[in-house]
Amino acid sequence: MMLLFNKILILFLVLGINLYLCSYIVNKVSARIELKRGFVASRAGGLGYPFLKTFSHLSKDSRLNIWEILILFFSFFIWTIVQFSPNIIIIRFENDLIIALLFFMILLFLILMNASRSSHGYIFKNAVKNILMAYTFFMPVIFCVSSIVVINRTLVLKEIVGFQYQYWNIIYQPLGFIVIFTSALLLMKLLGITRKNTMIFSQNFEKEGSGSGRLAARISYYSALFFMIAMIAALYLAGWQSLFFINGNVMFGLKFYLIFFILVLLDKSTPGLDDYNYLVSINWRFLIPVSVANFLLTIIFFILR
Repeated sequence: MMLLFNKILILFLVLGINLYLCSYIVNKVSARIELKRGFVASRAGGLGYPFLKTFSHLSKDSRLNIWEILILFFSFFIWTIVQFSPNIIIIRFENDLIIALLFFMILLFLILMNASRSSHGYIFKNAVKNILMAYTFFMPVIFCVSSIVVINRTLVLKEIVGFQYQYWNIIYQPLGFIVIFTSALLLMKLLGITRKNTMIFSQNFEKEGSGSGRLAARISYYSALFFMIAMIAALYLAGWQSLFFINGNVMFGLKFYLIFFILVLLDKSTPGLDDYNYLVSINWRFLIPVSVANFLLTIIFFILR
């Protein structure tokens, strides 16, 4: 019992630190790129800025509706299944990769439903459009993950990481890596991690969303992005495999923050997504064809092998 409690405590501590550091990186990089002074209200290079933003949300309103409670719960619960360390796992499943993807789809659904509401009700037109859009771009991710499963012949995330002790999967699946990395970038743009995005946020939500509910939604956005980055690191970059004298946990952290930093730079250096047809065009003309072609090539390679 104490061992389980210690793992849960470590899990919350790691997530809290990552949320704080990633929020700091986003605000710092955004201020530099947009040539803003930034962090005026805090000292020490803006290290206290995430705390100020958190307290500003909590001081406005402490009420949470059912959607915000659910997304906050799933934002943390999903990490009881996804491994980011060989020793920290709360709930064990035989095919944990499928369960993790399922929980991610549920979290994404809750985020989109919460973003489509107002104090007067739900804007179902926006909800349906955003859900179809998000799940459509999730299709190439499924094909890329299926290619990894075919190569490693397992649905267990720990075993997939273990099979990369000699060669990383990115060597065998460069196209899949490009597709899933692009999908993570699109997800970052859709969630508006570094900027407000009208495709996810309705005008009512922008005006009414504040307080604890807005903070819970923000945590869920980071958690969804963290999931994609963790999947990229585990499926393609050998996860927590040690490299020379560098510890495996340190290696996973380095890969995680390197991917996150590159995504932030790409997000700030490319235009935002404000057109539904533009995103659909990117998805159906590039992501899905490349992911399907990569999957077919993987099947052919597996059969010939």
